[in-house]
Amino acid sequence: MNHRYKELDALRGIAALFVVLFHFSMGREQLHLGFYLGITGVDLFFLISGFVIFMSISNVSAVSEFAVNRFTRLYPTYWTCVTFTFIAKLLMIAFAGKAITTSMSQYLINLTMFQYHFRTPCMDDSYWTMIVEMWFYILIGLMFAVGKLRNIIPIGVVALVSIVVTFVFPTSAFAFGFNTITGYIPLFYYIPLFFAGIVFYKIMHTKSNHLWYYLLLVACFAVKIMPPDNGGFISHTHYILMLVFYFVLFILFVNHKLKLLVSRPTLFLGKISFALYLIHQFISTEVILPFLIDICGINYWLSALITLTIVVLMASGVTYLIEIPLGKRLNGLLRSVFRLPARA
Repeated sequence: MNHRYKELDALRGIAALFVVLFHFSMGREQLHLGFYLGITGVDLFFLISGFVIFMSISNVSAVSEFAVNRFTRLYPTYWTCVTFTFIAKLLMIAFAGKAITTSMSQYLINLTMFQYHFRTPCMDDSYWTMIVEMWFYILIGLMFAVGKLRNIIPIGVVALVSIVVTFVFPTSAFAFGFNTITGYIPLFYYIPLFFAGIVFYKIMHTKSNHLWYYLLLVACFAVKIMPPDNGGFISHTHYILMLVFYFVLFILFVNHKLKLLVSRPTLFLGKISFALYLIHQFISTEVILPFLIDICGINYWLSALITLTIVVLMASGVTYLIEIPLGKRLNGLLRSVFRLPARA
């Protein structure tokens, strides 16, 4: 049965907060106080997605139902945040004289969520993860459509082996071909995280082969830490420690030992996490924080607290005024168009 796990909502909230605090301190001396660890919040998001998306597609009757659910969950919120950021950029150019590059074509292409394939910059830097998520949805949907979802474990193993071969033999023809594919589909180097989420789902919902699944988790972890890719913000050692932390959290979760993480604040952050992730970066780092610190002369910590309050309120507005009501209406409309059963 499809089930909503409060622990995952809490983890979403924590992941979003990690990313927000990282961006708040990026380029400032406070980054070295530990906020650089927040860059790994995206890894936690990908782990969660692996678990949740596999759970979601395991509980639909057709790939069209899965597509409708994903579309109505993501796009209303995403369109709202892209539009807000575009307007904010135009205002910054017009009234603050900021040297910001944007255009109507960039805005319209960003609305597709596939700007990566149009070689168009993201309207906000945080959007880069969306194409990774979208390709995961596409590949999972295709496997479901052709009846190969039951083979997800061997397919995942093949993907892990491919990454290892590419890393060990970087000049081989295989590595060249694999890197060419990843140039078009920027998902494959994040597969260990998505696949680990799926394996965690299997551990939680099967009664046998747990040793085999835990060995797969070790493989996912080992493959993910092979090619260091952290943008230079965090040492490889610290990245490994954070990944250990996230895997331990999930091990506790699938063994029903993570209830202590569930609270009103974490559940609230989880509820608004998607909107918070999408809307916070530009408005915080380019508008609010510089205004409070550089113009008003307010110290960093108070400025960060004020900024966090503002973006949380903004994300709450998007979630409760757009994401929930519009997503629900749009889902119902598309279900009637595609003659899908009403959502429970």
